[in-house]
Amino acid sequence: MKRLTLMRHADARWNDPAISDLERPLNRRGTAAAEVMARRLLDLELIPDLLLASPARRTQQTADIVARELSLPPRRVRREEALYLASAPDLLQLVHGTGPRVTHLLVVAHNPGVSELVQLLIPQRSSAGLATAALCSIAFDAAHWTAIGSAAVTEVQREKPPARLFGLLG
Repeated sequence: MKRLTLMRHADARWNDPAISDLERPLNRRGTAAAEVMARRLLDLELIPDLLLASPARRTQQTADIVARELSLPPRRVRREEALYLASAPDLLQLVHGTGPRVTHLLVVAHNPGVSELVQLLIPQRSSAGLATAALCSIAFDAAHWTAIGSAAVTEVQREKPPARLFGLLG
């Protein structure tokens, strides 16, 4: 059994032309959403063996929040250069290369790649793409990461931050 959780980075600052795309940080809403979603992962007992995150600042910040909330040790959190703006096939290739001892892999990356990978893996259950900080966790009846695919899906959980995030956080 393998589980892949795909998470889109939380909401980032857009309106500063002096900051490159790679360096854009989370905004207040993004930080709050990442914290809410990390706690949701904890509530659902979806604790990964390994967390991979794009090198972009917004994905690193999202991953740091998730790792902190889930009490993941640093050795279980990795920066993965190939995740920056990766396509669905590139993401899938990276997942296929995951080591056999990893049962649950969490990938924090970017759209459109993460949403397209969700659609590729669960075409019959897919609807809209992943919103910022949203996640899709997919369980597979597969012994090896190279065997994951739509035919092996056994369970799907989709979660997104509440629409009225600031109202809930006070």
